[in-house]
Amino acid sequence: MRNLTLSMCGICIALAISGCANLTAVDKPLSHWTPDMNRHLGERIAGDRSPELLVLVAFSGGGTRAATFSYGVLKALAATEITTENGQRSILHEIDVISSVSGGSFTSAYYGLYGDRIFEEFEERFLRKNVEGALIAQMFNPINWIRLLSSNCGESDLAARYYDKILFGNATFTDLKRPEAPLVVINATDLATGVRFPFAQWMFDLLCADLDQYPVSRAVAASSAVPIVLSPITLKSFAGTCGYEPPAWLDKAKKDEMVTHRKLEARDLEGYLDQKKRPWLHLVDGGIADNLGLRSFYNSVTLIGDPHLAFDEFGHPDVRQILIISVNSRARKEPDWALERAAPSLAQIIGSISSDQIDRYSVDTLDLVRSAYKNWTEQVTTSEHPVSLTLLK
Repeated sequence: MRNLTLSMCGICIALAISGCANLTAVDKPLSHWTPDMNRHLGERIAGDRSPELLVLVAFSGGGTRAATFSYGVLKALAATEITTENGQRSILHEIDVISSVSGGSFTSAYYGLYGDRIFEEFEERFLRKNVEGALIAQMFNPINWIRLLSSNCGESDLAARYYDKILFGNATFTDLKRPEAPLVVINATDLATGVRFPFAQWMFDLLCADLDQYPVSRAVAASSAVPIVLSPITLKSFAGTCGYEPPAWLDKAKKDEMVTHRKLEARDLEGYLDQKKRPWLHLVDGGIADNLGLRSFYNSVTLIGDPHLAFDEFGHPDVRQILIISVNSRARKEPDWALERAAPSLAQIIGSISSDQIDRYSVDTLDLVRSAYKNWTEQVTTSEHPVSLTLLK
């Protein structure tokens, strides 16, 4: 009997460890890189949408509140029709790119995968579920205790598996390439460098990794992996193994005489090309680098350095109107600490400081994006071809 018990324990441990192995870094190497891999991205972004209207939507972080708020905005956009050269269409179906962070990434990923089905399923499958309670329950599962003893497994790995179960059904980024879907950019933060890490093929190109085969659930888990509460999601770098050639703008940006934003970004990105220096990436909540999700739109133009080329990359070389919608669901709180004799707790102080820093950085980001896009629209405007900008927040 004792031997049987020991055998059963051994089987349970083996199953737990093998299950853990399936949860660790799962990115796969890119066998061979070619420039053609990103050449048709503009066509995909444009789709059947109006070539004269570029619609960029950013979903902020903010937990379940962010997922709920961004879902409500999608419903409102679906109900708002505009006249395009293709006739009457909802603004929802004119969205070209959605850039999302943390809680907003659940909504963007689900809409990217399933389109209008989101209005039939998302509330029941996610918004009305006690997701936080379910994740906590996983931590009390004895099988997961064994898994979590391994340095290769963490809470976010288990969370990704749960997200597949209730939402994503083991979908990969290939499944996000629906013909009528907008481009969805899920953003995380590289813990080692503080760099914003977008789950985009051009970023995976630096690592010689194949984004198409990467699970959507793990990208969302990385984007929402609040430090301390949840563990990072880990990526393996295969840089230098696929014949990748950096774009011309990367080398040009490094040669900027002044220490510009573009030059600093180029230096950060160049660091990913050396696999020996960065063999592993540990990704956490995207809100650390940019809680609004707007930096993706800013960098897409800044790094290229030419708004004409950048809007061409967006698939809109003849754009006449740019609409940017910033969905910021971060709640502002006014603590009553000034009314009490007792000082705030350490947890309250840490939470307040991090919240204040994110809020201030978000305000700066919003001003930066508004100013930059205003300048870029002026650069591409001519008397025969005026271009206008509208930023909604």
